[in-house]
Amino acid sequence: MLKHINFESCKCIVEYGAGTGIFTKQIVSKKKKDTTFISFELNKNLFDIVKTLHDPENNVYIINDSAENLINYLVKQGIGEVDFVISGLPFAVLSKEVSQKILTNTYQTLSERGKFVTFQYSLQFLNILKGVFPEVKLGIQLFNIPPAFIYQCKK
Repeated sequence: MLKHINFESCKCIVEYGAGTGIFTKQIVSKKKKDTTFISFELNKNLFDIVKTLHDPENNVYIINDSAENLINYLVKQGIGEVDFVISGLPFAVLSKEVSQKILTNTYQTLSERGKFVTFQYSLQFLNILKGVFPEVKLGIQLFNIPPAFIYQCKK
């Protein structure tokens, strides 16, 4: 998933669904100091695991809130666009309204050269993404158990 990030040119990276911090820790260790990284984790127990990575001095913000509220946090940080969004959110179990708001906000804030990458465990998400993003590429990660579909989306 992280191979899609150009750490040299990214000014803002966002993560939806930090979970236990597998991707979060890697992003924090690879990002440049002046790159802003905002990670959302709604589940309080999982947030408690990753909140130790919160480090505003190094532009790392771990937030216990829904990814629906992305725009509010970007405004607080004075950020106009996002270069890369990675998501581990289980969109299949989110309500249609919540999923749509997250995807619409992602599209609106994504830079022209930006990318939204998410993994899901079914193909049902493909048409939803195509309804928001003009360019959607589908890949598969067979080494994951169960295998995961990787969606790469651009404006």
